[in-house]
Order: sequence, then structure tokens, then C-alpha cells
Amino acid sequence: MSFTPEIDDQIEPIVRLVANDREQGLKALKKLAEEGNRSAILHLGLYLSESPETTELSLPWLIKANDFDSADAAWNLAMIARERGSGDEMRQWIDRAAELGEGDAKKIRDNGYDVDAVLGGGEAR
Repeated sequence: MSFTPEIDDQIEPIVRLVANDREQGLKALKKLAEEGNRSAILHLGLYLSESPETTELSLPWLIKANDFDSADAAWNLAMIARERGSGDEMRQWIDRAAELGEGDAKKIRDNGYDVDAVLGGGEAR
């Protein structure tokens, strides 16, 4: 079963802070992630993967989130691998995301890993 992050009383104000003051919000999210909060780990990885400048920083967090069965983390790792031109790695992460129930990953896998055919061009993480 795939991990579903919760927006609880700890995460909710930080998510709002990220929207208003990204730098301070990410600092707060990182602190909570370092304490082992699974939702914070996933959200930090997802937020960091949104920008090419911080994609590299997102990888350890997304891999940690994948370790506790996050389909979102596996999907983002697949799209990062795609952007880097690493087809084998992309397929590995798409398989993992599909295994965890990610709908687009299942469609892509079933369509011979043709991302463009399924997503209609580029896919933003």
C-alpha cells in the first residue's frame, strides 16, 4: 500500500509558509523532515524537485520517501530521470510508482514507457 502524506497540525502551517516565504518554509520543513516526519520528508522532496536549482537537493528526500512506499516520490524520481535522459532509471522509477498505484505511471508502463503519448508532451513535476 502506498504512503499517503497527511497535512496535519505540524505540516499545515509550514505548507502555508512555503507558499508565502519559500526559503523560511523550506527551512521549517527540513527541520521537521530531519526529525523523521514522513509527510515532511515527502513534501520537502516534492518542493525541492519543483526547481532545477534544487532538484539535486530533492533526491535524498525523495529516495527516503520512496523507502516508505510513496508513489509520489517514485513518480517524481521517474520524471527527474526522464529530464536527465536516463531511460533505464526512468523506467525503474515508473515501475515502482505503478507498483505503488500511481495512475499515470501505470498508463505509461502499459503503453511501452511512451511518456509523451500518455502525458501529451512535457510533464511538470
